[in-house]
Amino acid sequence: MKKFALLSVAICTFVLLSFQTEPVIDYLSTGTTLVFENQNYHLAWSSHPNDTYYKQEYLRQSDNKFETYQKMLIVETVKSDISVDQASNMKLNEMNALKKSNPLVQFKIEKPINDNERVISFMLSGGHNILEWNLYRYQQQKNDKGTFLVLYAYSYRNYFTSKEDIVKFLEYVKTNNTKITDLINTVPIPKIQVK
Repeated sequence: MKKFALLSVAICTFVLLSFQTEPVIDYLSTGTTLVFENQNYHLAWSSHPNDTYYKQEYLRQSDNKFETYQKMLIVETVKSDISVDQASNMKLNEMNALKKSNPLVQFKIEKPINDNERVISFMLSGGHNILEWNLYRYQQQKNDKGTFLVLYAYSYRNYFTSKEDIVKFLEYVKTNNTKITDLINTVPIPKIQVK
């Protein structure tokens, strides 16, 4: 079970494009709207593929297509006793391995406000001329249904066709890194109540 949980938390290099054919369900009781940067993000996709893993993706009204979104919030949960350090180290190892073939990959551990949490910032590039910057905040929660590892994540994307687009993306990340990191660190993560 623990091995499966570790694999579940090894989140893909890129936020997977999501195609919802069934109604979107708030499996985690986190609500259908989350607020970040004074903007509303609406629950646009959710998945509960097995007994222990849940994922929900939130988009702004202006980002109405997963294929071309600019900003997204993600809440993922796995029912497991995996620690924050174990989960975040898996992501760091993934980034280290990816850096060998992806020249844009950069990552660092941000200083968390809470000692029992961990925040990772990372950038990468991928297919379809995508540039992506992500901030992952890991937290462990416990309730009457067990122990849960919770990931609260912010994803910013840009789509480039020229070198200038890449420069603009890097400038955006540099300019906004402190502000967005502070927001990720201080936003109240909803208390998970799985359905």
